[in-house]
Amino acid sequence: MRVLFIILAAVASLLGLIMTILPFGTLGILPGIIALLTGLGAFYISKKQQKPKKLSLLFVVIGVLVILGSGTKSLWVKDEVAVDQEFEQKEEKIKEEAIEELKEIESELEEIEGDLEEIEGE
Repeated sequence: MRVLFIILAAVASLLGLIMTILPFGTLGILPGIIALLTGLGAFYISKKQQKPKKLSLLFVVIGVLVILGSGTKSLWVKDEVAVDQEFEQKEEKIKEEAIEELKEIESELEEIEGDLEEIEGE
């Protein structure tokens, strides 16, 4: 049972560390809580069976750090999309150029239609 708790704590700790580093927001708290609880479970079982407790305490500490890291990350890092004014201006300019080009094409098309009507009329 102790080994199962240690394995679960190890997996949860690793997953929690990955989720804390990557942009998962506060979702990394969940594996941190699992690592903390399974680490504490392994610690108490180790204490009862008189076995080494250092590994289980390591996962308890990692679990606490993951919880703190994910929690504080949500306070410090803001996920905002900035408006790019330069891009907006370029986009507006491209639209205006496209409208001008369409007007030129339309006037050329009208000239061609006028020429066709003259040819048909003759």
